[in-house]
Amino acid sequence: MVKVEPLDGAMGRRAPGYAANTQVSPHFDPLLAKIVVHGDHRADALARARRVVEEFAVQGPTCNLSFLAEVLDSPEFSAGNYDTGVVDRIIAAR
Repeated sequence: MVKVEPLDGAMGRRAPGYAANTQVSPHFDPLLAKIVVHGDHRADALARARRVVEEFAVQGPTCNLSFLAEVLDSPEFSAGNYDTGVVDRIIAAR
């Protein structure tokens, strides 16, 4: 079962791939939902993204919300100075 409770409104929008109380197969598509945020400046958008990830709740399948928070808090990502290797570097720095 999956229960997805993202924040909606001025902070951003959600695009869930599953509705609440939906049975999720063990062969599920890993994209349960996506989060879209915006801001006047990068710092605004990052702050909104952090808040949405913090308030987003998924019950059921394992998800990567804690890793998304880690990426958003990464100095490299926050500064906008990253490339496709950022995930590997974040994991290696643990």
